This record gives sequence, structure tokens and C-alpha cells, in this order.
Amino acid sequence: MTEAFLHYLWKNSMLQPDLQSTLGQTITIIRPGNLNEDAGPDFTESIIKIGEEIWAGNVEIHIRTSDWFKHGHDKDQAYQNIILHVVFENDMSLPAEAKFPTLELKSYIDNTLWNRYQSLLLSKDWIPCARNFHEVFPLTVHSMLENALYRRLERKVEDISKIVTINKNNLSEAFYIILARSYGLKANAQAFELLAKSLPLNLLARHKGNIFQIEALLFGQAGMLSQACDEYQDKLRNEYLFLKNKYGLVPIPNQLWRFLRLRPANFPTLRISQLADLLNKSSHLLSRLTECSSISDMEELLSCKASSYWDTHYRFGEISKLKPKITGKDFIHSIIINCVIPFMHIYGVYTGKTNYLKNIESLLSELPAENNKIIRGWEEIGYKAKDAFESQALIELKTQYCNLKLCLDCRIGHALLTQK
Repeated sequence: MTEAFLHYLWKNSMLQPDLQSTLGQTITIIRPGNLNEDAGPDFTESIIKIGEEIWAGNVEIHIRTSDWFKHGHDKDQAYQNIILHVVFENDMSLPAEAKFPTLELKSYIDNTLWNRYQSLLLSKDWIPCARNFHEVFPLTVHSMLENALYRRLERKVEDISKIVTINKNNLSEAFYIILARSYGLKANAQAFELLAKSLPLNLLARHKGNIFQIEALLFGQAGMLSQACDEYQDKLRNEYLFLKNKYGLVPIPNQLWRFLRLRPANFPTLRISQLADLLNKSSHLLSRLTECSSISDMEELLSCKASSYWDTHYRFGEISKLKPKITGKDFIHSIIINCVIPFMHIYGVYTGKTNYLKNIESLLSELPAENNKIIRGWEEIGYKAKDAFESQALIELKTQYCNLKLCLDCRIGHALLTQK
């Protein structure tokens, strides 16, 4: 037995009827209360009828009665005013000074629920409910996907808000940092973020119109110009050394960059040059993006190209077949999903515009579903995402629920546990 399962039963009023305390008092749950995620009793604002009296207050839940002492609740003032102690097994009697009754659940739990939950916990499948997922009513699945999507958006917004706060509510600077981070995808996200933090946007703005100087600053701060492999890199290096001394810049370690197991199109060298092009040609990019009403408008604003040197290179000093390095739609869509859309929500909060959440839903539905290992995994068990709204939700569901086996917090898991 687990406390999480007891919390689930209590929260959803899934106990068998005719409850009695260990002293024989009749107990009726009028309102189970709110699950407390912080310190203190497990449920707050509960309403319970004990005997002939109705009580309102906090409820604490344990596996055994003795856990009351193991967890130190007897010495904690936060637990002195609870109205009911709920346990799976009453292995001891609390002292007389404990003025609340104890409810033992052992005989009031449907073993079918526990057995089903155990089967999910012990499952070795790709997701715990892989074999039964198709049995869930589509509306239930859609409801859970909506829930997962908004949770994912909230987490991204929370992370971005920290960067906004660190940058003293300078939205443009924070957006630049998150934009740069997005250019690194997963492998080089941290390196790109450190690069942006080492090179403020207002400094780059002084060189707008001179793409060569912007490239020199970005590649130099990335630690990629310590030595020259060819003439172009040598020119960048000389320009950077001048600008470095002028502004007192300190580059990030070159060792942070990852090339191994990356498709050449995602090499950080190309992405840095493309970012330089975007920063050079774009003015007020954040406000312009938030005013877009369609994905095609955003694609146009975010489209960029690495400088001509990279037409025949993927890395410095290594000549390759001629191919202009233009950002593809999949990459731009990744930027929109992971950077622009979360920032639209923050931008709406800071500017007082309330229509952005509706725009976010519309934009995600307009974007095609992502193609990655997780989305392919969902397709293998029979669920094919039709757009980015669903693919983002499915990623959240897999990583934040299924992988952690939080089936009790999932509407799909609840449906499978309670199905007739």
C-alpha cells in the first residue's frame, strides 16, 4: 500500500460506505477537501460528519497509525488541530490527548482498484497503460491532453519568468536569451544560453547592419576563434579581438559545444551564423512576433540564412559540397513552439492583453505534429498526433506522467482504474 493511493481514494471519494472510526463512531465524508502540496496536513478544508456532529478542518493520512510519531507530527503545531487521522492499518492507539478520531481503511478499500493500480506500477511497457490505452473514451483522452498541454506551457512560462526577473523585466533581453537557447535544440541549449548571457542584446544592437561584426562577436564569445583554420576564420578572429578589448568581453569555454551525433544541419557553427543573420535583420522581433495571427507570418519573420562562407562549410576549415544553409520549417516550428508561444503568454501578462491564450491554442493547432522518438512511440501504441497541440501534450504526458508512473494523477489512468 502507498500513501499516494490512499490520497487518491480519499480525494475521489472512492471508499466503500458505512465508515466507522476505530472507536465505532459513524463517519460520513461530506467534502474530502483539497490536497495540500506544501508542508502541513495532507488535506485542508475537509468537511466530515463524525457521529452526529459536522466538523470542518484538516485531515492527515498515513499507512499506519504509528507513522504519526515517526513523522514527528506529535511535536508539530501544524498537526494539532486535525479533525481526522486516516490510516490503512491501525497498528497502535494514539494517546488520550489526541482529540481526533482514527479511521482505518483496510476493510473499506476495493481490492480490484489496488490490483489494477499495482499492474500499472509493475508494467514494463512503454507507458504503464499501453495495453489498455485504446479502451479509454476519446473525450477522456482529449481532456487529459488539454490538461497536459497547459501544464507544459505553465512549466515553460515559469522557467522563462525566472529569466525575465533576472533581467529586471526586460522582455527583449529575456526573449533573446530564450531564442538563443532554442537555437541549440537539446544538445547545445545550455551553451547557446550562456553565449547569449555573455553578449547582451544592446551590445549587438550597436553593430546592426554589419553582419560580419555580429558573427565575429557571436563566434568569438562562443570560444570558436581561439585559432584560425582558414582566411575567413582569421578575419573573424582579428575583428573579435578588437571588439573583445573594446567591450571587455570574456568568452565561454569552447568545450561546451556538442557536434557528436548531431545532423550537420544542426551543428552549432551553422546555428550561430543563422542566429547572427536573424539578429542583424530583425528589429523589435518580440513585439512583431506577438502581433502575428498565423504561422506563415511567424515563419517569414524567423526565416534566416547562414553567411555565404557556410554555403561550403559545416565547420571552420572543412570544405563541403555547396549548399546554402537556410533554416528549415521544422527548425522554425521548434523555435515557435519552445520560445515564441511561451513568450506570447508572458507578453500578454506584462502588457495586459488577454487574448494571447486563445491565439496560442490556434497557433499550436495550425502547426504540424512534431516528429521525434516520443511521438513515434505514441503512434506505435495507436495514437497519432494530428498537430503540435497534441504532440506537445503527448510529450508532457509521457515525460511528466507515464515515465514517473503518476497514473493516479492522470485522467486516463483514473478511467482505467475505475472502468466496469
